[in-house]
Amino acid sequence: MPKHKDTEVDIVTDGGKAFVEGKTSVSFQTFVQLILQKKVMKLLKDSAKEPVIVNTELLSDLASAPGDSQENRTHLIMVTLGVGILVGIFLFSLVQVVLLTFGPEFTRREYLLIAGVLVGLTALTAVMSKLRRRKKGQRLVEIMESLAGLLSK
Repeated sequence: MPKHKDTEVDIVTDGGKAFVEGKTSVSFQTFVQLILQKKVMKLLKDSAKEPVIVNTELLSDLASAPGDSQENRTHLIMVTLGVGILVGIFLFSLVQVVLLTFGPEFTRREYLLIAGVLVGLTALTAVMSKLRRRKKGQRLVEIMESLAGLLSK
């Protein structure tokens, strides 16, 4: 295990309170939201050795929290997409039954259109599963997560 040297900081006092000079105190929630909402890979490379002062209990809780890998998020998105497709097919079937009951009957052209849409969805699913295995899938995951975030509000 590498040996870490102590971090030296300048302390500024103001009316009985001590502050670390050049450091800002923010809530953990604000800090995490900033990390999740921004692209921080460049910052991580540039400031990897910069010390961060964290509450000991918070650091312990963070270290013992279950891991969240990219594979887990991608799997969750693919399962959600699959469930969405199944719900969509169910609703489409329900609409079709209602239309057959109260509306005009479908002709050969409409059935071919429906089959074409289903083939297109199948092709889209196949492309998305291939993207999942590539780095480009990361961009898709970010888009899906942002859409899920918007829909959950």
